[in-house]
Amino acid sequence: MRLLSLALVLLFSSFSSAADVDMTNPNQVIHSVSSQTLDRISAEKARLDKEPKYVQVIVEEELIPYFDYKYAAFLVMGNSIKETTKEQRDEFVDAFKTSLVNTYGHILFEYDNHKLNIIDNPNFADKNIVSIDVQITDDKNNVTKLVFKLRKNKKTNEWKVYDVIAEGISMLSTKQSELGELIRKNGIDNVIELLKEKNKELAS
Repeated sequence: MRLLSLALVLLFSSFSSAADVDMTNPNQVIHSVSSQTLDRISAEKARLDKEPKYVQVIVEEELIPYFDYKYAAFLVMGNSIKETTKEQRDEFVDAFKTSLVNTYGHILFEYDNHKLNIIDNPNFADKNIVSIDVQITDDKNNVTKLVFKLRKNKKTNEWKVYDVIAEGISMLSTKQSELGELIRKNGIDNVIELLKEKNKELAS
């Protein structure tokens, strides 16, 4: 799970502003993300050394706008979503988003000299879901194979990432196993409170 989370941060911590990214092309989304990684981390290093919690701001600004966390959260709820109210769904999505910010923020500091090889997927024009392979090589030439899954919003035609698979481990499937089962057993309100408590721990 640590490898999966690190892979996400390495890629998403480099997002430039939405105006600079062609969100209608999933390949461009991934390329735009990766091209700014070293520059962003380097530019913020002095402030991060003095203000470690500022990393949460970076993740909120650079990751969240390009991650379809609401869609992912709904998939985590699964069939249990039918038994929830709009207020419960909104509260769960918000807690889920905050958990992403806190989790990725805590491991962002582990980034160091990773190189990305993005393998474009040209067959996306008539699809709503695509996968893009990425290889991450560290300074010891260890290679991590990733598959980023993106979903196209039918209204905006924008592509956003909703899942990443690192060495066969799916972030989404992991969250579905961890949280989905708890929702079925204990109810959505219980899981929301658990997420909130965990978020407080990670933010401290």
